[in-house]
Amino acid sequence: LKEAELNIMQSSRLSILSHYQKVPADTTALLAIGETPPDKNLDPPLLATWTMVCNQMMNLDEALNK
Repeated sequence: LKEAELNIMQSSRLSILSHYQKVPADTTALLAIGETPPDKNLDPPLLATWTMVCNQMMNLDEALNK
């Protein structure tokens, strides 16, 4: 990643984390998706945040075209 891209990703991560910390219902709803329940040892807002950051990264043209 270029420094500018890293800064955008970090800013996005912090914004998403803030949202999931402030809105626990959204955290619960996101983590309820899927066949396997989330690990109870993981911090739910942090897990939800990284789920969305990974989702953003995987939906970039660079990821889709390689």
